[in-house]
Amino acid sequence: MGNSISLKKYYVLLFFVAIFLPFLFLAEGNYVVSALILGAVLLLTFLFLKTEIGLYLMVLCLPFIEPIFSFNFLEIPLIDLLSLFVLGAFVIREFYILLYKKDREPVYFPLARYFFAFFAICLVSSLLSHNILGSLWYSFRWVLFFYLAFVVVPFNLIKDLKVLKRVLVLISFGGFLVAVMGFFSLFSQDWADSFFRVQPLTVFNNWIFGDNYNLLAEFLIISSFLSLSLKYWYNSWRSKRLINIFSFVLLLMAFFTFGRTAWITISLQLFLYFFIYLFFIKEERPNLRVFLIPFIVFLFISSPFLIKMVSLQEANVSSTQNRMLLTDISIKAFLNKPLFGYGSGNFVYLVSNNIRFTSKYGDPLDSHGVWQKVIAENGALGLLSFAVFLFFVFRKMYLGVLKNKEDYLLLLPLFVASFGAYFYQFFNTSYYKGRVWIPIALTLVAVFLIENKNKIKKNE
Repeated sequence: MGNSISLKKYYVLLFFVAIFLPFLFLAEGNYVVSALILGAVLLLTFLFLKTEIGLYLMVLCLPFIEPIFSFNFLEIPLIDLLSLFVLGAFVIREFYILLYKKDREPVYFPLARYFFAFFAICLVSSLLSHNILGSLWYSFRWVLFFYLAFVVVPFNLIKDLKVLKRVLVLISFGGFLVAVMGFFSLFSQDWADSFFRVQPLTVFNNWIFGDNYNLLAEFLIISSFLSLSLKYWYNSWRSKRLINIFSFVLLLMAFFTFGRTAWITISLQLFLYFFIYLFFIKEERPNLRVFLIPFIVFLFISSPFLIKMVSLQEANVSSTQNRMLLTDISIKAFLNKPLFGYGSGNFVYLVSNNIRFTSKYGDPLDSHGVWQKVIAENGALGLLSFAVFLFFVFRKMYLGVLKNKEDYLLLLPLFVASFGAYFYQFFNTSYYKGRVWIPIALTLVAVFLIENKNKIKKNE
C-alpha cells in the first residue's frame, strides 16, 4: 500500500464516520459519551491511515497491566483496547484494498488450520457448558482475539526487516522501563527482609506493570532475548557488546525477582540458546565440559542467591499448596468431563465451587498453568488441538532457525524469547495475552521475511 492516499480512501472513511453518527444521538446529550465516541472515530480514522503506527503503539504498551477501562460488564486493559482499534482499522483497510486496489497483497493467517481446529473445540465445549453465553463470549474475547490481534495483525503489518527492527526497539524500551522500576524498588524495601527482591511499584496509585513480581519477570525474560536479536542490524563489536550488556541487565533484573518460574525459565532459555548455537549453528562436537565448567562457576557465584531462594521457598509453602490445589481441581474437572470440558472461561467457576479452596484462600483464581486450564475447560480434544497448534508454531520457528543459520543473530534470540514466553505460561495466567503472542508473531514473521530474502538472493 503506497504512501499516497487516494480520494476513494477518504470516501470510505466518511462512510464509517456516518455509521458512528447515530451513536452520538444515542448518547442523549451526554457530552462525555459523545466525546468518547468522537475520540474513537478519530482514533480509528488515524489508525486506518497509519496502521503501522498502531502496531508500534501496541508493542510499546505490552508491559502495561494498568490502566484497565471498564464499560458496564466489560473490563479491558489498555493494550487490548488499543489492539481492538488496530484490528478494526486493519479490517477496514483490507476491505478498502479489496474494493479499490487491483494489486492487493494476500492476508496471511499463520497456521490457521491448526488454530481454528482448537477454536472450533472451544466453541463446541462452550455450547455444551452450563454457561453458554459467557463461555462463547470468552472464546471470542480471549481465544479468537489473541490470534487475530496479536498474531494475524503483526504478521501482516510487518512488511520488511526495518519495521521489525523498530518493533524490537520499542519492546526493548519497554523492558528497560520495567528494569528501571525493578531497580528502584530495591531502595524502597528493608534489605534485611527475607522477601527483599525486585518487585513492582505504584505510579500515581496505579500498578502500571502489575502488582506481582512474576509479571515483571515474565516481561523481562521475553524482552531480554528480543533485544538480543537487535545485534542482527549492527556490525561493530562495540554495538553488539552494548546490546549484550543491555540484555544481560534485563535478565539480571528478572533473576533478582527470586521467582521460581523466572529462574527455571531463564535456565532453560540459556541452555536452549547455547545448545542450538554450539551444536547446530557452529556445528561443534558435543563436549560436556562446554556446559559443565560454566555451570559449576555459575553455581559458585550464585550460591548466596540460591540460599536466599531456598529460604524464600520455605516461607512460601502457601503458594505451592495453592498451585497444587488448582491442579487438583483441573484434574477432577477433566475426569468429570473428559472430552470437551466445562467450557472456555469456566475455570474460575470451578474454583469458586471448591469449598476447600475458597475457605483457605478466599476469592477464586484462574488456572496458574495453561495446560491445566485447557484440559479443564476444553477437555482432551481441546488439549490435543491446542498442543498440535503450538507444536506446529514452534516447529516452524525452530526449522526456520536451522534452515537459515547465517541469520541466527536475528532468529535464534527470537525463538528463545518465544519459548520463554510460552514456557512461563506453564505456571502463569498470560496464556492468551499480547505479551506472549506478539513475540511469537514476531518470530514467525522474521522467519517468513528471512526465507523470502534468501530466496531472492538465491535466484539472483
